[in-house]
Parts: sequence; C-alpha cells; structure tokens
Amino acid sequence: YDSKLIPDVVNLHEILNVPKAPLTLIKPEFVRPTPKLQIATFPPRMKELPPPALELFDLDENFANEYVRLAKLTSKCSDDDDAEYFVKEAGEILGIMDELSVDSKDAKFVLHHIFSKVSNIAVF
Repeated sequence: YDSKLIPDVVNLHEILNVPKAPLTLIKPEFVRPTPKLQIATFPPRMKELPPPALELFDLDENFANEYVRLAKLTSKCSDDDDAEYFVKEAGEILGIMDELSVDSKDAKFVLHHIFSKVSNIAVF
C-alpha cells in the first residue's frame, strides 16, 4: 500500500473548511419482523377428486355367476321391507326385466312372470 497521499488527505480538512471531529456511529436499522398471520375467513377450495380407478370397482358384482350374485343379494336383504327390492334385483340378475315391457317392470310382474314360467314347466 502506498502511504504518500496521507498528508494530503489530512490537509484537506483545512482546504475544504471542514471541522476535524471524530466519526460517530450510525445506529443500525435492522429488518423489522412481519406482522402476525391472520386466519383466513373462508376455507380453501379443494379440487374435485377424479372418479375412482377401475381397480376400485367391485368386479365380482359384474362378472360373478347368477348363484353368487343371488347369494349376495339374499344376505343384503334381511328385512321384510326389502322384499320388493329383492324381487326386482333378482329379476334383473336372472334377466327377467329384459323380457318384461316398460310398463310392467314392477316386483308384482316379475313374480307373475316367474310363476307363469314355473307353471308352464309343471304342465309338461
């Protein structure tokens, strides 16, 4: 380092008419903390879930034979209030609903169709 210019710098006080005084410290200004977070008034909007993957569907319900599906239906319907539902679903499983007209897709017509088939077999 070159120290030849130090006397010239010291004489600058007199040339510029600046009083010689010791330097004072500048009070540091630190970053102020952010205010407290407030809870949102509305819950966030959740994205709609996609439909379930194929693995989550009950494949036994679609590919099982009639006996297994009827057994599951029998175990599901245990009350007397479920009788009409049981007859309609049994008719759907056995394929009777396809043979009935649009107006006669009721439990009473399903039973009538089954009993007429049974009576036709008993006659022969």
